Amino acid sequence: MSDQASFLSADVAVVGRGVIGAATALVLARQGRSVALVGPEAVARERVAPGLDNRVFALSSASRQLLGSLGVWQALEPARLAPVYDMHVHAEQGQGARALDFSAYEAAVEALAWIVEGGDLTRALNQALGFSSIRRLDSTVTRLDLSGPAHAILELANGQKVRARLVVGADGADSSVRRLAGIEAKFADYPQRAIVANFETAQPHRDAARQWFGEQGVLALLPLPSPDSATGGGRTSIVWSAPLELADELLALAPDQLAMRIEALCGASLGTMTPLSRVDSYPLRLGQVSRLIGLRVAVVGDAAHVVHPLAGQGMNLGFGDIASLRDALAGAPDPGERAVLRRYERSRAEPVLTMRLLTDALQKLFDPGHGASLGALAGPLRAARDLGWRIVSESGWLRRRLIEHAARQ
Repeated sequence: MSDQASFLSADVAVVGRGVIGAATALVLARQGRSVALVGPEAVARERVAPGLDNRVFALSSASRQLLGSLGVWQALEPARLAPVYDMHVHAEQGQGARALDFSAYEAAVEALAWIVEGGDLTRALNQALGFSSIRRLDSTVTRLDLSGPAHAILELANGQKVRARLVVGADGADSSVRRLAGIEAKFADYPQRAIVANFETAQPHRDAARQWFGEQGVLALLPLPSPDSATGGGRTSIVWSAPLELADELLALAPDQLAMRIEALCGASLGTMTPLSRVDSYPLRLGQVSRLIGLRVAVVGDAAHVVHPLAGQGMNLGFGDIASLRDALAGAPDPGERAVLRRYERSRAEPVLTMRLLTDALQKLFDPGHGASLGALAGPLRAARDLGWRIVSESGWLRRRLIEHAARQ
């Protein structure tokens, strides 16, 4: 066999077979390009009932539109989708500010977001991949050769080689593609840990998300599809970004004890909470990359940016990357040409920077540890924070602009 024959050739090689990698491959294949998708297969875990997957995403209208264009949204199970029509954001107790209330009706949009189970989204994406011409390679990348003038070459752990005009790194925060391409990244750990679990609630959520900011971190209650029940209750997924010491304390609790702590923090807004799932947790960090592109390389999703989950926009930023890359590559004979990739990089500069600054600033404003480190500046900053909160809470125009911005991500 000749050396030429030992290569698998494709227009684009996408590395990473999670949600973002699969969606990227499908989008670029829709442009008529040959695509290879590299990485261990993402397996959709089966759940015994809707709403029992601890991994849930709050997807924006733009993300829904992208998935709809691939036929993936239509393949999701309707019983495992929950629209968010309202969102109520509360400040710490004693601050004296009213809640920030966001309404899909007020903003004239169909919904503020849709809560989607990670397992169901993975299943629908894998189904779409099965109907595509995308070549799937179940291996990892060991080397990236960028010395050729017109192609990059991926060497895989199983001995295969892939020749592509563009390599897309969609392989997460610890991206091997980003590292092999020489793209620098900086990460900083937040002094918090995210705790996630699902609960049955005595009161219905009425398709509203709820969030509390305060010294105990950020607690989010996301609506899940509720089974038909004579009790009129509901189901919710919680994400509690808690200070490290508190997180350790919470993780040591039995699930029913954790439920009581959540009830206490949110004022039992959904009544008594009954555990439905195990409790998971993961560390939180901020990640910035020096650039989104390299020689015949582009990075998307968590390989390109990692933000605090308090705004629930991490996955939406990733889908925004995919849409921008699609638009930049549209009609380009060579998808790896630098001028083409620069269009992608420029288009993502403002949305990514805005979300990173917003989430990082909110985390610090409500982090008591950060406030203590500011000394005499802490009081004036808290006053400015409280003033800004009141201004937004009293301005329907500002709330509508925030909704419009989130919907575009």
